[in-house]
Amino acid sequence: MTGILDKFHVEHSANGARVLARSLELTGYCTDDREIETMIEMLKDDLDACAKEMKRLRAANLRGALFEGWPKNA
Repeated sequence: MTGILDKFHVEHSANGARVLARSLELTGYCTDDREIETMIEMLKDDLDACAKEMKRLRAANLRGALFEGWPKNA
């Protein structure tokens, strides 16, 4: 299972959850301090959202199978 959170992918499988950058360029060219701060804050917000999603997926894994008969650690 994969989800897109702006500049990042949250990938989830039986092996756990991980975050991948969607591209090598995470910001455009910044020309002043305020623009730099804004771009970095946006990336931090996206990473915080990724962390929440990873924790949600991990918790879902720990709860076990959604349907009777499905393996708990699939």
